[in-house]
This record gives sequence, C-alpha cells and structure tokens, in this order.
Amino acid sequence: MGKLIRAEPEGSEFLEGYPQVKEALQRAKCLKCIQRFKGYHQEVTKAFARSFKDNQVEIGDLKFTITERSLAKATSLPQTGERWFKNRAVEDQQWKQILKNPGMDTSIFTKGIPVSLVKEEWKTLLLLVQKNFTCEGRFGILYVYHAKVMMHFLGEHDLNLPYFLFSSLKKMCATVQKNPRNVEAHLYHHGLVKMLVEEQLKTRQDTWDKFLIRNHFQEIEEVSPQVPKKSRRRKREEISPETDVHETAEHETVQEETIQEPIEENIAAQQFEHESDHEYNIEQEAREMLTETLQEIVREATQRKRETKKKQKIDKGKAIVQETELTPKAYITPENSSEEDTQPLANRLAQLHEAALSKKLKKQRQKKPLRR
Repeated sequence: MGKLIRAEPEGSEFLEGYPQVKEALQRAKCLKCIQRFKGYHQEVTKAFARSFKDNQVEIGDLKFTITERSLAKATSLPQTGERWFKNRAVEDQQWKQILKNPGMDTSIFTKGIPVSLVKEEWKTLLLLVQKNFTCEGRFGILYVYHAKVMMHFLGEHDLNLPYFLFSSLKKMCATVQKNPRNVEAHLYHHGLVKMLVEEQLKTRQDTWDKFLIRNHFQEIEEVSPQVPKKSRRRKREEISPETDVHETAEHETVQEETIQEPIEENIAAQQFEHESDHEYNIEQEAREMLTETLQEIVREATQRKRETKKKQKIDKGKAIVQETELTPKAYITPENSSEEDTQPLANRLAQLHEAALSKKLKKQRQKKPLRR
C-alpha cells in the first residue's frame, strides 16, 4: 500500500472544468471555503494534534481556543443544518440517486461501494468531499457518509459542516494522542489547521510566514543567485584563442540576465527543498532509532545465550565431580559395604587392585608343584 495523501488540495482552479460541481458549491455557500485551502505545514498540524485538550491548542507561542463558531468564521461556512457526524447511521435512502442504478441492493458491499458505480457527473463532487472534508486518503470507495455530505451540496439535505469538521478534528487529535509512535499516519485536515491558525494570526496582525520562522518551523535562508553550469563546448570556446571578443561580451550579458531571475522562484524552491530535507531528517532519525533498538535486542540475546552456555558448563562440571566422588554400587561387596560407601573412588580402586593382586599370587602358589 502506497503513502496516503491526506492533505487538502490548494485552491479551486480544478473546478473551472466542472461548472456543475462549482454551481453546487455556490448554492451550498461552500465555494469560499474551498478557495481558502492554500498549503499547509505538517509540523504545525502535528503540534496542533498533540496539544489539543479541552478545545484548546498551543502551537509555539500561539495559544487559542477552538469552537464550532470560530471554525465557521475561519472557513466561511454557515452554521445551519443538521448537527451530524459520520459515527451516526444514515436512515434516509435519498443518497442512492448518485448511483448509476439507484435501486440496487447496496448491502452486499460490506467494505464500501466501488466508485465505478457512481454516476459520472458526480464523481468529481465525491472526490472533492473525500479530499477536503473526510480526508481518508483513499478515493476508490464510496461510503454512506460520503453520500450524506454530497446530499448537502446537491440541496437534498442541509448539513452543519462546521460541526462536522469540528467533530472530525477532535477525532483526529484523539487518534494522534493514542498513537504517539506513529503520528504522521494519523494526521489529516492540514489545510483546515492552517486556516484556523491564520485566523488567529490575523487578529494579532501577524502572518503565517513570520509565525513559522519565529517558532522554528522554518528557517530564514539567504537567497543566492544561481548561475547556470557551463557546457563543455562553451568552456572549450572560452579557452580557445580564436574566440571572438564580441561572443565573449554577449555570453557575459546572457549570464547577467540569468542571474536576475525572479527571487520569488528561488525562495519557493528553497522552501520546498528545506521541507523535503526536514522530512528526510525525520525519517533518517526514525531509521537510526530502529537500528539502535534492534542492535540492543541482539546484544541482549547474545549475552543471555553466553550466560546460559556458561551455566550449563558449570552444572555439567559439578555433575562430573559428584559422580567421581560417589562409589559405584557394582564395586560394593556385602562384607564392607557400609564402610566403602563413604570412601573416595581412588581409595576404593586401590583396595580392589590390592585384593586382585593377592588372589593372583595365591593361585600361582597353588599351581606350583611341591618339592620332594
């Protein structure tokens, strides 16, 4: 499974090719909200979700309270309609009109309805709902709560979108706080968080860029003019003595014009590069922490294995010593068994050897003939 895209798109330029969807948004007084989505900063969203408690958040030096009313003001959404969220059931069946076959039995789809069954003219509106309001990051499945929100834009049912978004924000923050080791996978509503922060900054006559720099979400970088690299052919022409003076002057003029490129493009490029480097550093730190943890586990397992082997050797040595100190029952005779039980094995072997030698000498004497 690829990385989920859970950030809202910027602006509403894509709606120019879908006048029917744009008209539906205008009727529902939601077009201004879509137009206000202009970028985000993942670290700001992360700080928002981690600090959310009792409807209050603290992001750097900015602390404020979030309510349904303040969210409505930041998004320009009206606070009218049913206060509904997707954890409640949808009883009416009006939403089925967006399907190619409204009379079909949708209960057979236990994991969502494929988007291919939605009418072509409403697929763009469904995609807009998925990207800007529900933010699952997957766009191939239609859930009933998607259709419920779509009914608001189609004028079939009036829905309180500020309440819906506020409930979704609280759910996101609760999920992030329950999973502190995997925060990025549960972050969404990035553009909405930026709207809320910018609304607070506006009341303090502050700006988004100053806020990022002041709270170390983004560093100030000096913009240096980028001189294009010279090709090998151009280098050879400059080195060659046959180079014309007029060509050299013309080349220098081209370089000066290239240096005077718009500074805004360089700033945007460097900001993008900085954000990419920041995300790369976070991933690199996570990999290093995982590697260190695995190495520590391997070291502990190796140490336990060594201690186990050492203990087994010690136990085996003790067993051998005990066996050598005990007298085997095969060498015990009925006459002196009580005395020999406490004798060491070496003494017992010496006694047996002496007894065997005396028996041998006795036999030899018996076989030797008597002298007359």
